[in-house]
Amino acid sequence: MDGATFPQVFIWFIFYSFLGWAWECAIVSRRQKRFVNRGFFNGPYCPIWGVGAILCLLTAKYMPNLIVRAIVDATGACILEYFTSWLLEIIFHARWWDYTPRRFNLNGRICLEGFLVFCIVSFIVPAIHPSVVATTALLPTVVVNSIFSILLIAFIADAVITFRSLTKIDRVLGEYQRVIDRRNSDLIEFVRLSRRAFELRINEKHHTGDSLNFQQRRIINAFPQLDAKDNMEALDNIRKIYAKDKTKTSRAARKKARKKATKVARSKRPR
Repeated sequence: MDGATFPQVFIWFIFYSFLGWAWECAIVSRRQKRFVNRGFFNGPYCPIWGVGAILCLLTAKYMPNLIVRAIVDATGACILEYFTSWLLEIIFHARWWDYTPRRFNLNGRICLEGFLVFCIVSFIVPAIHPSVVATTALLPTVVVNSIFSILLIAFIADAVITFRSLTKIDRVLGEYQRVIDRRNSDLIEFVRLSRRAFELRINEKHHTGDSLNFQQRRIINAFPQLDAKDNMEALDNIRKIYAKDKTKTSRAARKKARKKATKVARSKRPR
């Protein structure tokens, strides 16, 4: 970190944020058996990993003892993760991840497993960072500054778009929740308003502008443990509808592929 300029540090921050994003996407995509953009932002990066990596580089300079450094780095990363979870819940009235099912967790915001992962990261980052420094050192200053400017503008724009979109998700879910509440308030309405009718209500909102946009749908898919607090029933219904739509799309794609394969096979038959 000695002698590094702010543009260089920011590029390193984005690089390590990208590695963290790739790691989380790989884990979640494997569990869901499809690609999931796990990042909170639209871009391919998780800032919490970038901040953690920079913390590792700072402690590596002043703490030669590897065990002590790993504990300090992991503790700092867990504090950051806990604070991030709490802050996002305050801002968006939703909890984005929940480690309650895992052993040795603290209020579901952090857990021992995450602490151990951060310990491993504290060894990896200082080991690969000399290569990262050497690579950025090969770039002329004008190139570094240009890359920095592009990344910074893209990062800020992404942050603004993300926050503006997600500040509305609670209102949209609230609209869906009120549909459910009206249904549940009366038994006759409950019987009449079937799942299909609820889907039609949601489709109507797509035409009135009260639907979930791409950003909001991506977040719902990326965070399966997202807890919408007062609008949880609405969120569960929406997830089921989206899952049903994906199943229909998948079946249609497989059916189309089979028809195409059959057509190709018939065209190759000798006449």
